[in-house]
Amino acid sequence: MTISSSVKGFLDDLLVRYRQHERLVGWLFFVSGIVWDALTLRRIDNVLDNAILLSYLGLLLFIVVSDILIKADRYHGERLDKIKPWLTPITQFLLGALLSAIVIFYSRSIAWASHFGFWFILVVSMVANEFLHRKINSLTPMLLMLCGSSTFILAWLFPVMAGSMSPWLFRLACLAGLALSGGVWYFAFRMGQARIHWWGSLSIWSLVAFVVALNVGYEKDWIPPVPMSVKTGGVYQKADKQGDSYTLEYLTDSKFVFFPSYGKRFFYEPGDTVSCFTSVFAPSEMTERIFHVWERYDANTGSWKATDRNGFSVSGGRDSGYRGLTKKRNVTLGSWRVVVETARGKTLSRIPFEVVAKPQKDLRWIERMK
Repeated sequence: MTISSSVKGFLDDLLVRYRQHERLVGWLFFVSGIVWDALTLRRIDNVLDNAILLSYLGLLLFIVVSDILIKADRYHGERLDKIKPWLTPITQFLLGALLSAIVIFYSRSIAWASHFGFWFILVVSMVANEFLHRKINSLTPMLLMLCGSSTFILAWLFPVMAGSMSPWLFRLACLAGLALSGGVWYFAFRMGQARIHWWGSLSIWSLVAFVVALNVGYEKDWIPPVPMSVKTGGVYQKADKQGDSYTLEYLTDSKFVFFPSYGKRFFYEPGDTVSCFTSVFAPSEMTERIFHVWERYDANTGSWKATDRNGFSVSGGRDSGYRGLTKKRNVTLGSWRVVVETARGKTLSRIPFEVVAKPQKDLRWIERMK
């Protein structure tokens, strides 16, 4: 038996087993894409990571176009017949890898109170990817996946390349994603795999509605401001910079050995100063202005009232983030939070804490070095 015949027999047997367990194999390809990203992705501005993701996007585009040609009966051949059964699992792997990369990178910029809905939609999209191949006509959901993946990736690539953040860069990413998916739809239309009704095309209207929704979400601050993210943050009783390090201290009445990174309760007495420390990651060559917005909860109106907005400039490139510090005096007892936001008001994080009267009993000092 020759090597080629052995390989052919192995592949034929593998194809039979795949068809017997298509759903399980689809999930395995999907999960493998997620695991691969979790093990290999490093920084959102890493050249190799972004090159790999763009290659995934290019390969996905090639497979979608090839699938259209196959359905249009434009290509024939023994080799193509062997490849066709594997297009679906390969597509699922690529979508799983792209969507998981988007989830991983965007989750680092998420303020959960503001961006939970966006996070939920991303996770639902990841799960929906597994069901695409069961659709009678999968062109519209596939185009939406292609548009979303390309838009979200370009939404961080454009600021990384420009060295700054701007709403116009996000809009440019949306237009690029719409143009890419729209071009695929036009190709499918020319191949007889897409239709135009008297009211238009479902695919086109879906893509336009999707892009409009993205822009509304960005304006409403529902989409996190990638590629920036808060690595660490908290409020402290004492905070000082010594050389290249920050000494951070807070009081606690807890007797446990393990403590959170900052005190969720600030023990206050008149004259005390509250210090807010944050470490904000930004890509290399990027310089942005970051603000700490101090807000107090007004129980009478049931809303948060801003009292101060203090900022500092962030220089990108440091893995652990650029460290900054703002301070506030004359706080009142009650619920407070510091909203970490960009110069254009995009929320990066929220740091909640409670201001309580300092008790007479002994409190323990906890020190952190950053």
